[in-house]
Amino acid sequence: MNKLPALMSVAGLLLWPTWPAQAQGLGVASLGAVGGLNIPSAYVLGKGDAVVSIGNEDPNLGTAYNHQRNYLAGFGLGGGVELFGRLNHNQNLPNPRPDSAELIGGDLSASLKWQLPIEARGLPKLALGLTDYGGEAAVYFRSIYAVASDELGPLRWSLGYARSKQSVVRKAGRVLDGVFGGAELRLWDTRATLLAETDGTRRHAGLRYYSPVLPWLGDAQVIGTVQRSFGSVIPQSNTNSVNLALVVPLQTDDATRTQRSRSAAKAQPPLPALAAASNTPSAERLATLYSALRSAGLDRVRVGTIADDLVVEYENQRYLHNELDAMGIVLGLAAEHAPVNSRRLHVITRKAGLVVSETSVSVPSYRAWLRDAAESSAVQATLGFSHLPGYDTSTVVWAHGNVQAVNRVRVALSPLLNYTVGTEIGLFDHSLAVQARTSVPLWTGAEVYADVVQRVDNSINMDPGRAYANLRHRNGLQTLALQQSFWLGRQTLASVGAGLYQYNTAGLEAEATVFVPGRSEDSVHLRARAVHATDSSELPGTYNASSASYRWRMNPDTWLEGGMHSYTDGSKGPALALTRWFGDVSLQMFARKGGGNSFIGLELSLPLTPRQGMGANTVALNGNPRYTLPIRTLLTSDTDRLNSQRPNAVRPVDLSYKSEVALINSGRMTPDYLSTQLPRLRESFYLYGRGLMPL
Repeated sequence: MNKLPALMSVAGLLLWPTWPAQAQGLGVASLGAVGGLNIPSAYVLGKGDAVVSIGNEDPNLGTAYNHQRNYLAGFGLGGGVELFGRLNHNQNLPNPRPDSAELIGGDLSASLKWQLPIEARGLPKLALGLTDYGGEAAVYFRSIYAVASDELGPLRWSLGYARSKQSVVRKAGRVLDGVFGGAELRLWDTRATLLAETDGTRRHAGLRYYSPVLPWLGDAQVIGTVQRSFGSVIPQSNTNSVNLALVVPLQTDDATRTQRSRSAAKAQPPLPALAAASNTPSAERLATLYSALRSAGLDRVRVGTIADDLVVEYENQRYLHNELDAMGIVLGLAAEHAPVNSRRLHVITRKAGLVVSETSVSVPSYRAWLRDAAESSAVQATLGFSHLPGYDTSTVVWAHGNVQAVNRVRVALSPLLNYTVGTEIGLFDHSLAVQARTSVPLWTGAEVYADVVQRVDNSINMDPGRAYANLRHRNGLQTLALQQSFWLGRQTLASVGAGLYQYNTAGLEAEATVFVPGRSEDSVHLRARAVHATDSSELPGTYNASSASYRWRMNPDTWLEGGMHSYTDGSKGPALALTRWFGDVSLQMFARKGGGNSFIGLELSLPLTPRQGMGANTVALNGNPRYTLPIRTLLTSDTDRLNSQRPNAVRPVDLSYKSEVALINSGRMTPDYLSTQLPRLRESFYLYGRGLMPL
């Protein structure tokens, strides 16, 4: 076995000149990193790539469990950084007592790797990393390491050095300790590879298969691995195992968006030149534009003019992944239908009837760019954005439409999930419910809404009287409230709610977003909730809470937010959160301290609704435009070494009505963000708006 990597290297050198050109994918090591079978490599997940995997490799615990599972979730954060969460779960089956801690062992941890930003001819990729960062009482696999990797024809190799920390719970053998290394050899054009490696304590050999990219699965790739581990001093660690991974890109790159635009254009007649439609009267063009916008499913549509400028108002409740999808449709249709001599286009976005932003652009530049994506520089130079219109709206001569909503009733369905992961009691305890939110617009900025909850399922440990009974969802009317949103000057968007919250308690909610003068990308966020629940069995987050924070936008995709919180358990303390956006999916890493408790965690946020939902009608049904899935762990200390579950501790204010989501595109309505999204604007026009043009 010791000679196998060398033999693979020789074979790769001999076969290199005739080997077919085929990109080699990135596999996932069982310890939680991009790499080989068990060892990490110097490669990392690309920005916006996510991976989930499941396998049964025994991580050398020195135990005799007959059921072993490794669950991994990883994210490419960009900048050469990847982050993995890992749950190792072991159990003896059959287990007569599912809630027995004596028969279950587990380890919940995080791993981090950074690929050094060094690019030099002939120099391999270099990376530093750590594995199993978690609670002090359950350290099974902690290592720090440095590794180098490179490719030579069909051969990919890695060589590194690690120092490990032995388990403080079980005196098991060390994992990833000392010199480690391995190789992966592509087997012709079969999409399969052969792997051999040592992690410093054991040796491993295996076979891996990379599927093609699967467009029907969101351009995901499936990776399957079988392996044999041997050479351990612990006999039960010398086993066969399998692993299955799914790699999913969370964001769509600009090249793909351009290709989608071209594909959609091929199914339509070419966009006519401006001269071909120059004889159409302006009034007729405005009427056609109004009809096209209504056919696109938009609400509160109005079209008018100010001298030679075209003005369009709309409200979007259909394209809920991102407001830019609706904006791209409006900009494209308006630029194409604008009167021939139109100089500039102004698009006003409303939410709940309230004006929230203005986007403007040169009409000729935008028309030219729709025909040729290479003309984007002229659009960039003329593109403007502000949170409120920069002109007197009373000077607009409106030709068609009104501000009354066509959509009178909206119903949004959303899952509710309370859960615990990797505890001594169980692998995954959960309570799943469905929330139906029915909302009705009233006057400008006002809407009334009701939330009804129906529990779907829960694990046995969330039954009444069991360990996590307070996390079990309740059925019934959860919320009935009136929400009023309004502007305080030009910099502050406020939203206040009053009604019944948490099933039976009157309360108040308030949120204000203050756009910092001179730095419109940055914002101050104030949130407060006064809902005093006396029932101790209520879900977390039912008590008075507030927060004040400052959000610094490092760039359009990266936010750093810090502030002070008064948490729902009565404790107070600071919090810091780093948010990365990958298209319409965001990943937040946070740290919160309240009293004597400190937590770190992750929060995944994504839309759970079609990209194009139901259009404006009397009644519309959609999903949740921003669903969040958090996971956190208690940081241990010298005085508190038990990483226990404390579901009610250090919970920040959680508003029922999130005005940032409902009104300002989940915080993504800023000039810097808009300037980076031209490919998406063009894509949405060709996918959803181009077919509505009768020209």
